[in-house]
Amino acid sequence: MILKYQEYLLFERRLSKATVIAYVKDISQYLLFLEFQIGLNNPAKANRPHVRSWIASLVDLGLDHRSVNRKLSALKGFYKFLAEVEELDKNPTQSIPSLKEKKRLVRALTKDEMNSLLNENLFHDDRYGRRDRFILFTLYAFGLRRSELLGLQNISIDSGARKIRVLGKRNKERELPCIPEWLELYKIHCHDWPELQSKKTLFFDENGNSLDPRRLYSIVHSYIKRVSNIDSKSPHILRHTFATHLLDMGADLSSIRELLGHANLSATQIYTHASMEHLKSVYLKSHPGS
Repeated sequence: MILKYQEYLLFERRLSKATVIAYVKDISQYLLFLEFQIGLNNPAKANRPHVRSWIASLVDLGLDHRSVNRKLSALKGFYKFLAEVEELDKNPTQSIPSLKEKKRLVRALTKDEMNSLLNENLFHDDRYGRRDRFILFTLYAFGLRRSELLGLQNISIDSGARKIRVLGKRNKERELPCIPEWLELYKIHCHDWPELQSKKTLFFDENGNSLDPRRLYSIVHSYIKRVSNIDSKSPHILRHTFATHLLDMGADLSSIRELLGHANLSATQIYTHASMEHLKSVYLKSHPGS
């Protein structure tokens, strides 16, 4: 049944491969819990106490509430699917509330840190160093998700119109304007990597293969740790920094939402909190009475 659900997520829900892999992993962990801790090998026979026991076990393992809620959301989707294919009498996840989450404020990189991160002297003067700098600049210049960057193709770029096409969540496409500095780096990247003319992706690893998520994370992490002590050093922090800097410079939330490809404004509003924390910090450091 889990294979059918995987196909449903991929071909009917049209979720990204990374999202589907995460959902299937969460559900597989739940099924193992049912089998070895409860003694059930059929998820359709589980009840609400079984699901609550699984949630409690995740908390006991030290998972934060946000991670537990993500797994619970995946499980609710799985049981909803079972109900739709008529293999479920009663949904054991029904009315089970999410755990209360602590408000998480992720710090963005400062403008000085971003200047250091994109400084040419930080990189080797070869095509790999220039590739790395172009990757960092692309993530920051457009506020891309990891999957969006890895999905960029040469045909995604319209240099004449100064825009790129990005394929976001659920295959929703959006167009983003290019700044001249990015287009200059793109020209250099095309010269350094002539193979991209015959391949689908824009970025390659040292073996000439399309860059994968793990290698991308390694590249981004290695450079950020050289310029900042920020907790998160993932590609997503550059997307977060992009949005925070735009807000600090006066961009309105609706425009930022469009640029980020958020489905609704509530997902974008986290940046108002992050920016307010920055404002408080500046105020406390600079106010004469502090």
